[in-house]
Amino acid sequence: MAARKAKSKSKQAAAPTNTSKDGDVTEEESIHEDVQVEDADDSDDEEEKKETNPKTKAKKNAPKTQNKDPIPFMDTFYQLSSDEPELRSLAARDLITHCFFSPDNNDGINNTDAAYALTRLMNGLCTGRAASRQGFASALSTFLRVARTTSDGLMGILEADSFSREMIAEQQDAAAVFRLKLLASTQFQQSEKDAKKQGGKMKGMEERDHAFGRLFGVLAVVRSGVLGLKDFPSKVIEGYIIDLIELYNYKNWLREPAANAIIELLSTLDAAAVVKVTNDVIGPKFLEGGSYSHGTDKWLQSLNAEQIAVAVHLQRLESKLSKYSSPLNQSILTGETVKHFGQALVATSTVVYPRCHIVWNVLWLSLTEEVDGQRQLRKVKGSYAESASIIKNLINSVVVDSLLGKGESSGTPSNERKSLALQIVSTLAGASNLTIVLPTDLISTALCPDVVERVFLNVLCASGGVGAKRSKAADNKDGPVQHHLKSLTSTILSDMVAGISDDDFIDRRLAFVKAFISVEPRFDVRTKTKTASTLLMMDNKDLTDGQEARREKLWDAYLSFLEEAIITADSLHKATMFVELMFKLAKRDLTCAPANVARRVIRFFMVAAFFDCSSVSSPSPNKQTPSSKKKKGKKASSMVEESSSVSPELSSALRIKDILQSSNTDGISTASRGIMSSRFYSLLSDFVSTVNSQSRGGNKSRLFYGNASKPESVYRALSEISGIASVLDLSGAKQYDTEEHRGSSEDESSTELSRKHMVDVKKIADEALVNECAGSDDNEALRAKSVFTTGCASLIISLHLQLKSVEGIAEEDQDYVEEDKEAIHEFIADLAEIVSGFSRVLEDESSEGHEVENPLAAMASLLVNILSSVGGEDFAQSNTSISSASKLTRETVKLAWSGVLSLMSSLHANNSSAAKNLVDEDFMNTLIESVCGAASAKDEADYGESIDESEEDESENEDGVFAQASNMDLDPEQEPDNNSSENSDEGSKSLEEEDVELDPSRLENMLLEDSDAEIDVLEHHAGADKALAQLIKMKQDTRKASQSERERIELCNRLRCATLLDSLFSASVFKSGWLPLDAVLGSIVPILRSYKSIAKSIDKASSSTLASKSLNEKKALMDRLSSLIQEKLSKVRRGDNLEDGNQESILKAVADIFKETMSSLNLAHCSMCSVALITAIRCIADAESNTEVAEMYSSSVKDWMSRKATKVHTCVFEDLIQRLPSLAAIVLVEPLLAAAKSAHSGYLRCESLRLLSLFYRASTKEDVTSNSTVQSTLTDSCSNVALVLQDSLNDASLQKSKNKDEVLNVVKQFASYAKSHISNIKSTDLIGLVDAVKAAGDATKSAGVKNTCLKLVEEMTEISQKAAESADPNIKSSTKKKKKSKK
Repeated sequence: MAARKAKSKSKQAAAPTNTSKDGDVTEEESIHEDVQVEDADDSDDEEEKKETNPKTKAKKNAPKTQNKDPIPFMDTFYQLSSDEPELRSLAARDLITHCFFSPDNNDGINNTDAAYALTRLMNGLCTGRAASRQGFASALSTFLRVARTTSDGLMGILEADSFSREMIAEQQDAAAVFRLKLLASTQFQQSEKDAKKQGGKMKGMEERDHAFGRLFGVLAVVRSGVLGLKDFPSKVIEGYIIDLIELYNYKNWLREPAANAIIELLSTLDAAAVVKVTNDVIGPKFLEGGSYSHGTDKWLQSLNAEQIAVAVHLQRLESKLSKYSSPLNQSILTGETVKHFGQALVATSTVVYPRCHIVWNVLWLSLTEEVDGQRQLRKVKGSYAESASIIKNLINSVVVDSLLGKGESSGTPSNERKSLALQIVSTLAGASNLTIVLPTDLISTALCPDVVERVFLNVLCASGGVGAKRSKAADNKDGPVQHHLKSLTSTILSDMVAGISDDDFIDRRLAFVKAFISVEPRFDVRTKTKTASTLLMMDNKDLTDGQEARREKLWDAYLSFLEEAIITADSLHKATMFVELMFKLAKRDLTCAPANVARRVIRFFMVAAFFDCSSVSSPSPNKQTPSSKKKKGKKASSMVEESSSVSPELSSALRIKDILQSSNTDGISTASRGIMSSRFYSLLSDFVSTVNSQSRGGNKSRLFYGNASKPESVYRALSEISGIASVLDLSGAKQYDTEEHRGSSEDESSTELSRKHMVDVKKIADEALVNECAGSDDNEALRAKSVFTTGCASLIISLHLQLKSVEGIAEEDQDYVEEDKEAIHEFIADLAEIVSGFSRVLEDESSEGHEVENPLAAMASLLVNILSSVGGEDFAQSNTSISSASKLTRETVKLAWSGVLSLMSSLHANNSSAAKNLVDEDFMNTLIESVCGAASAKDEADYGESIDESEEDESENEDGVFAQASNMDLDPEQEPDNNSSENSDEGSKSLEEEDVELDPSRLENMLLEDSDAEIDVLEHHAGADKALAQLIKMKQDTRKASQSERERIELCNRLRCATLLDSLFSASVFKSGWLPLDAVLGSIVPILRSYKSIAKSIDKASSSTLASKSLNEKKALMDRLSSLIQEKLSKVRRGDNLEDGNQESILKAVADIFKETMSSLNLAHCSMCSVALITAIRCIADAESNTEVAEMYSSSVKDWMSRKATKVHTCVFEDLIQRLPSLAAIVLVEPLLAAAKSAHSGYLRCESLRLLSLFYRASTKEDVTSNSTVQSTLTDSCSNVALVLQDSLNDASLQKSKNKDEVLNVVKQFASYAKSHISNIKSTDLIGLVDAVKAAGDATKSAGVKNTCLKLVEEMTEISQKAAESADPNIKSSTKKKKKSKK
């Protein structure tokens, strides 16, 4: 033992370094796949990397100590069973070193210990403790390799073994003896004779351990590399293969490991040896080649997965199949033979993830070859057609029909089969370690519709088999229940995307997108992933120029796919989904110029929706396409250029024609065209909004039309789109409306006339742009004209485009179509006339003698009509195309209106008399009535009458029998009369609780006809009464629902028209000065009345279900009206360059607003009236000396303090104090003093005091104290204020803590004022107040209030003394003497 323990450091250094390394590789290599393990000499470094692993902390220092002190020989066998790879590696190293590099032997080999070690290693293979098989197999592999490399090393060791010496005489070769010893050590099948010799038969567990021992032993021999040596006996190789075949036949669960071992053994042999062992052993004994005589198909069907793996691997090793005996002399892996392997391959689904059966790895390696680090399909004779056929049949026959259960005899697929199908697809898609890159045309085969739907969609969208509602139930503590394959599927899907996310091949990206989207266009939404968006690089930002170019090509190819998908879609649902995908991509592209993708989508939508492209053709080179005029010195627009090449507009039409012809489709369905027309208008509106939102200047490359102005940019964009129709007309395309709905000659003339009007307005706009570009002394005027004309041109183009949206409608809606078309034609004609009228105003101002319509009023009326008509009717709401077109029209209406305002400002700046004449009563009334309603814009008397008429209209009865029945008080929701409220309440309750019944006698008289006049008695039935009553009630409900809907539509129209007033009452218009002050102030009262009317209707809506449907619109309109007063009109000042109004009209406006204030509905309405009143008062010249204003506020204070039902709120006086403090001090101090004394409630008296304190708080400001009148008023009122405060402190009704705190706060403010204005204070005024404060402090129990009172007493006593000193100098000197005497 001493000799065994003695070690030489020099010998250890001389030991080969690859010894332990080879042992490690053999130790950790799995029988199913190749796994490389680190060198044992690097165990120290490995430990440093794994310091944080809790499993390695306990053994952290062990390898280091063992490196210094080698493991004793006998202890190495125990360490070979350790669970730690490092310990096993060190033990194997020390074991090999001791046996082969011992310093005690001259030749370096310790045969005795080596023989003992060999026996222990072989016996250890059959041990199932810990990691014995891995450790002993690894050490045995290295042991055999080192023994073969030394001269006569293995034979010497075997001769030292007693068991081997008996066989050496019979077997002259050491390899054969080694094999026999291994078989004896791992014997798992016993005969009766052997069982008796060994003392009994093995148990089942022992048989299993010995079978695994033999498997690991043979693999140790294989991985040692000795089988590949030239002098290694072929008989021994065949023997090992036979041993593995015996293991294969022993148990089914050993088939795959045995087949894997056979494949690994064959991989170590040269080609000749492979052919020999195949023909002699594998073919006859493993593949059962004898059964080939029954036919190729039957033989292929009889093969299992392991046999298929070995056969395919053999044919992969030897390309010349003729060397093999039948049946391996012919390729067994072809497109046709794969179908025979279906059952065998499906059976491998029992091998669950993450491990896959060995046959699949063999198949992938056979079908592919490694090229530049990736595996690509193997080419046969320069083509991969055969490999493609194999994959196609593999997906269809094995995956789809069998694993996914589409075949007739496959049954319902299990989750194990779905998992296998998922692994197959992921491998072919490049999401595995093999990194297979399929050709682009095969991606659709691997990801066929059935695979995408059954493998990805059904799993990712599943609810775990419990239903969608139950899966999201609150009682699921671990969250929503999911399909147990969802995590695996999500991971594989992410790996697939990540594998190609950095790939530069556009076709490959698009192939994956097509595969997913063709099955489910909403793939990302349904699976809650970003698969398609990531592949399309939609979320990528900050790309380089090269990446931007690749993405643009990718999007172009994607759009081509979507275009074909839309036209050839077999259902409206799919067509709609593809349209939405195209729309989404276009919206994404609108974020930055030039938005070529968005423009292409707009062109496609327009051409496909409105034109029949079946007869379109490319024009000849000598034809010229129309183009708009371009401004000199500015960036040219991207409109159609004259070129012999196909224009973008025509390319869309030709593309549609080619798709229709290739798919044998007659045309695009009307429903699909309707969807595309809707998206066309919506996308065009977004495009216009984006162009309009971009500011001038900055980076021109990021702008759509260079440095052009916003109106010009929008005009160019719309001209670009409207020019498509002209190009298509020249190319033979026909509009659908001219074919399907060809009307009379009158309709055709209207269409042609509208087109002519549009062309005329565009000419005026182009001329204005040219003149602006040419420049002159009056650049501002030219610019204003160009802004106006381009805005009007944009509006007329949008109206002309809207004509297309009313085509292709159902027959029952044709009446609405004709009405809309007629209205649009009228709008276009009126707009053209208005533009001409403004042009005449600009060119010649001497047309006052002629009766010419005011173009400004006409423009306002036209814009109001457009905003009130588009999208406002029921038919427009039900038609998405018209609604989307309305959005575009509203955008251009705003643009045209801003152009009008700009033109008016320019006219006023040039002192044009036309600006004054154009702003008339019709202009203002049109705008005010469009927002406030006709009733609110009338005079006060007419306003009251209109309200009464509207109430009568609501209760107006229908004609005929139903009208007579409704007069019988059958309406449960009929509004009651003011004089009979009690009866109406009782009636409403009874109608709610009981069914409606009719008086039989009255109903009998009502139903009598002329033919029944001679009959004395009409037979009557009670059931008919009830049925008729219900019928009448239903008709009344229908009528009321219709009225409610009309009211809602009217509110929507008024909301849209509010944008016109917002722009009119903007600061820029006020600053320009062309809007008269009378017009501004005259708009206030209608706005206030409209707000009040809507607020009343909201109060009524709380008890009515129908009225509540328009509640949101009412609230929105109220907010807009409030914003007009609070944020727009409140900014008006007399000095804002507005034309000074007549003083009488201003006073009248003030009086009208004051009347609204006195009858305000609630606090919000009163606040609006207060702000409006102050705004109007500011416009009065010398308002502080105006007696009418003082009388208004004095009467309002009197009403506020005396009436319990007053409509005046405190905000009226508080706003005046804050906004006009000087005026407030003059007109409010005395009334508030009176209110503080004699208000009917303590709350109002406290509020009066609080308002008074605001004067003294603000009196230190220069704008107040600089006014002598204000200062005199505050000084004169000091005595009265002191007396009021004294009385308030002594008032019994104000003794609550809240009221007393408020009064003391006012006293504090007054004391602060008195301190800064001592000369205006009399000491006698403060004496009584000081006593009252002192008494209040003594009477309270609150320490805080007492402290406050003490401070106030001290402060006011000091102020009183200073006031007395200032009034009498002698008192001042005497006090000084007293102070000196005290000192």
